[in-house]
Amino acid sequence: MLTLVLLSLISVVSVATLRSSALELRMSGNLLQREEALQHALGVAAMISSSAEPFVAMQRAGRDRCSMLHSCAEGLSRRLNALLDGAGPEAQRLHTHVEIHRHGSLRSGASVPRLQEAHASGSGVATFIRFEVRVRVGDARGDMPRAQVVQGVLLRWLGDPA
Repeated sequence: MLTLVLLSLISVVSVATLRSSALELRMSGNLLQREEALQHALGVAAMISSSAEPFVAMQRAGRDRCSMLHSCAEGLSRRLNALLDGAGPEAQRLHTHVEIHRHGSLRSGASVPRLQEAHASGSGVATFIRFEVRVRVGDARGDMPRAQVVQGVLLRWLGDPA
């Protein structure tokens, strides 16, 4: 009788430990997938922010918003697809949604964030146009996004602001 009680006690403890370790395994897997999605989103946002092409196209076309399907991001969309095609299977299974929003412009006399150059050139007043790059990364199934990155971009526009 004592052996039967001890055996049932040990089996209850082992089942509880097994459930706990399975839960911890799922939690760590979710954390890893979220970190992969965040790194992916940060990489895409950095790639878009380093190219002035869609921002200049949006300024000339007078657009307030640009997704990767619009003509304002044609070249950038091709580069992004080539980047994802060259990536490993982890990145290919992620669904990436990119939007660029244009905000109001700032005159150079306004409180412009410190840029790489100390001041605007003397050939006129430069206008700084604010953009926001929003990258959402989720599963291919279309469930809730695993990560979202918002990156601010300032474009120095020497022409006539729209």
